[in-house]
Amino acid sequence: MVLVMTTSQPSDVVEVTTAEQRRAAKRMRVLKSAKLILDDMRSIDCAVRDISSTGAKVLIVSGNNLPDKFRLFMVADSTIRDVEIAWTRHDMIGVNFTSEAKSAALRKF
Repeated sequence: MVLVMTTSQPSDVVEVTTAEQRRAAKRMRVLKSAKLILDDMRSIDCAVRDISSTGAKVLIVSGNNLPDKFRLFMVADSTIRDVEIAWTRHDMIGVNFTSEAKSAALRKF
């Protein structure tokens, strides 16, 4: 959605873009079980709420004491990738993918 505002002068046009237009990749809404894998091999259950080719929005119970970088394990397709936190809001975090998805065995996590 683009909102165009004009004033009395024809040359005074201001274009306002939405967050969706600023994204590097199109997001797809999902609800997938996942785990955050920390460097000390602890895992935290979570759910991926939306995903794109560049990152994901993750629902977690508590974001306290999370490191800036960790791995995200997707349970359904047994893939894992390195991520870094882009933003946090209450029980949600946004992560940027910093590696390609690799196959991982569920029994490890």
